Amino acid sequence: EGCIMARVCHTNNCPVGVATQKENLRKRFPGLPEQVVNFFLFVAEEVRQLLSVLGVASLQELIGRTELLKARQVQLAKTQALDLSCLLAPIAGAEDRSWLQHASEAHSNGPILEDQLLADAELMAAIEGHGQLA
Repeated sequence: EGCIMARVCHTNNCPVGVATQKENLRKRFPGLPEQVVNFFLFVAEEVRQLLSVLGVASLQELIGRTELLKARQVQLAKTQALDLSCLLAPIAGAEDRSWLQHASEAHSNGPILEDQLLADAELMAAIEGHGQLA
């Protein structure tokens, strides 16, 4: 078993235990942590390749870049009444990207494994230097 697409990944309440730091939920995951890591490495690599094709260095650079979007010319009965022009129109003031900076916490789940890991100076040095732990 794996992801059941509950769409709660960002809440730290994954019912299968794939996307959570809560120990009681993590026990439900039948796979190996290495499999999850491997999956996300492949996702990250594909995202990196797509960003490269688009000529940007980060996902943040894509926010508000409506000129990179184009509507498909396929006409389907289910979607012919949709008006997507509001998504394709240039955003006024798109040059001011200050609204993208957030100072608030990403979650309010209390202390989690990520907090402990990021407090480890040796681990942070390995992350920042794209290296490995000794």
